[in-house]
Amino acid sequence: MKSSAKHDGRHAKEGPSGMKIRLALGDETLADMVEIALRLEGIPVEDDSNSDSNRLIIADINGFSSIEQSLLSSGVNKQILLLLQNEVDIPEGIEYLMVPQQGNDFDLDPDLLVRKVKDLLSGRRPSVEKNPVTGLPSAAAFESELRDRISTGERFGVIYADLNQFKNYNRAYSYSRGDQMLIGVGDLMRRTLDNNPSPQNFLAHIGSDDFAIITSEKLAQGIAESIVDSFDEMIAGFYDVSDLSRGTVIVSDRKGNEFESPIVTIALAVILSSRRGLTHAAEALDIAEDLLDILKKRDVLESCCIVERRVGK
Repeated sequence: MKSSAKHDGRHAKEGPSGMKIRLALGDETLADMVEIALRLEGIPVEDDSNSDSNRLIIADINGFSSIEQSLLSSGVNKQILLLLQNEVDIPEGIEYLMVPQQGNDFDLDPDLLVRKVKDLLSGRRPSVEKNPVTGLPSAAAFESELRDRISTGERFGVIYADLNQFKNYNRAYSYSRGDQMLIGVGDLMRRTLDNNPSPQNFLAHIGSDDFAIITSEKLAQGIAESIVDSFDEMIAGFYDVSDLSRGTVIVSDRKGNEFESPIVTIALAVILSSRRGLTHAAEALDIAEDLLDILKKRDVLESCCIVERRVGK
């Protein structure tokens, strides 16, 4: 979607729930694209940056940085929708939309933008219980489930999974194909749990390329190993034959320099509650991150899993 529209005087009527929108986008092309997408749906864009009426601000990282301090000091409750070109640290509680940039063009999905804006204007927030890409339970749902397991004192296993080189896959193949890969990973894990039935089984998609499983202590290591055994064959279907033959994909960095990135692999960390004596949900994540860091330091170039061996007191 491209536009050459210029920002002249805008006359904005109030949108749903009396809210107006202000743009805080540093790139004029992106700002034009966003404004056109909204106005075609009858959603107004406000000129007055000082008005208390425009409660929704659509910003990029630079725009957000420039207004963040004034928002904090104003005391006015404004909502933010961040348009991100790359995966970065996202401030907690702020909605965002990925808008990758290729040269001077932006891969903006106008329908998705409008849907998010309408939800925010109407006061609806995307459900924290489901990941929007895979439809699996989200991080919040997983943490709630894990807290319940810890509080009952039951024994269980936790498997955390992280995809290596996933960001580079997105850059090489596009975010939409990256989403398809995430759906495939979720399906693989679901099938693995179906083949290892247990009333304790619970699968969640807790972040961009992070998944987590709660299961029986007896089944946890075997499930992780089954995922590793199946992963590389499954993931091959998401690559062009030439890339698979070479074993790498060609990726361009932000300066346009090309480099080779390995095929995506999966790393899994297995934690057994009886060996650790977990007391808090966040503790399990901290342990998993430490275990996955061990794998990264080993510079493992294939899918693998690691099981924590420490025995809790």
